[in-house]
Amino acid sequence: MVCRSKTDGFKQFALRWVGILLPSVALILLPHPLSAQEQGRLLTLNESIALALDRNLAVQVAKEEVTYAQERRKEARTGFLPTFSADYNYRRPSETTQTFGGVTFRNSDKNQYRFTGTVAQPLFTGFATISTYQLSSMGLDVAKIQLERARLDLILQVKEAYLEIVRTVKLREVAEQSVTQLKEGVRVADNFVKVGLSPKADLLDAETRLAQAELQLITATNNMRVAKAQLNTVLREPIDSSYEVVDVLTTEPYKRPYQASQKIALQHRPELLEAKKNVAIAEKQITLAKSDYYPDITLSYNYYRQGDHPDVNGSDYVDRENWDVVAGATWTFFEWGKTRYAVNQQRARLRQAKENFEQIKDSILLEVKTAFLTLRAAEEGIQVAQKQVVSAEENFRISQERYKEQVATATEVLDAQTRLTEAKTNYTNALVIYNLAQANLIRAMGLEEDTI
Repeated sequence: MVCRSKTDGFKQFALRWVGILLPSVALILLPHPLSAQEQGRLLTLNESIALALDRNLAVQVAKEEVTYAQERRKEARTGFLPTFSADYNYRRPSETTQTFGGVTFRNSDKNQYRFTGTVAQPLFTGFATISTYQLSSMGLDVAKIQLERARLDLILQVKEAYLEIVRTVKLREVAEQSVTQLKEGVRVADNFVKVGLSPKADLLDAETRLAQAELQLITATNNMRVAKAQLNTVLREPIDSSYEVVDVLTTEPYKRPYQASQKIALQHRPELLEAKKNVAIAEKQITLAKSDYYPDITLSYNYYRQGDHPDVNGSDYVDRENWDVVAGATWTFFEWGKTRYAVNQQRARLRQAKENFEQIKDSILLEVKTAFLTLRAAEEGIQVAQKQVVSAEENFRISQERYKEQVATATEVLDAQTRLTEAKTNYTNALVIYNLAQANLIRAMGLEEDTI
């Protein structure tokens, strides 16, 4: 006679109802196998990057900024060229006669029309013209650097979204394997119960574990679909577009040393290049502000036509046309220190630019170090996770054999299967973390790909 405690009876009762309810819930919620439409086309990582670069709005905004800077430089270049202007006016004086020696005579027309055409060539503007042109050229360089920065940020974003899909696809495969293994465990437990070799509780426990695995498969499938929707958003594809991705996960060790990574970052990071260019811009702004210390010298050619009729064809009192050449200088030499204050303002901006450059440099070196250490830790994590998978697979195999020989319980087999699923999940996550760490280190160095 076997005595059972109330606790054991309650446990069996709970297991029985969980075993009945969870499979029913799983059958309702479990998704159908992925259809051919859901599987979609094959989309590689390089294709994803190309699509994103072609469609992304932030990149398009940066490209328009480059176009704006190019046109601004062309505008500044016109400051070196002569200008052409024309003026046409009508004048009616109050007096057109003059008295001399008691004799009154007419000395001008009542209706005076005048046309003036001028060609002016600036000769010296206190270095303002050339400084403005150089600033516009530097502005174009900054716009191109900002475009490259937008490209690098987008490429990293695509890599992250793509690797997330790879991760969720692999975890779904792990969940499917777990369901398959647990179904086999339920079948074996059911056979043992029928022949009286195992208690009913073993079968209920196996059915409960199976239901839990099926629920995990539901979650894994949903996560995969969400990850694809996220990549669709990055690529500006229809949100429901579906496709298969290529397994780009690699375990190849990263060979570039830490010092070399730092050196590359200092040479290629767009943020640092932009900060350096901003220092040069601030220096040139000082030169531009100092231009007000100097006079403006201009050479101009003027052509005149006059007359008493709108066709400016001369009159009895004026010649029809004449011309002159004028060289002039304009110099405002005192404005209560206005120019000096403007120069001091730009010197403060220069100090800010230099300090910002050093701050960005320190930030980049820290970012490279963090990314490099994360990468090395991820490499070690792969090795640990790989050993865990090997051990879990062997443990599961031994547990199955022992259970078939009736020297192990069904719980031991189910626990071994759970540990195997966890080990495979950990290994997949370790692989993704390592590849993401590589992508972040490449971005930290200011590169699109580690090809230098």
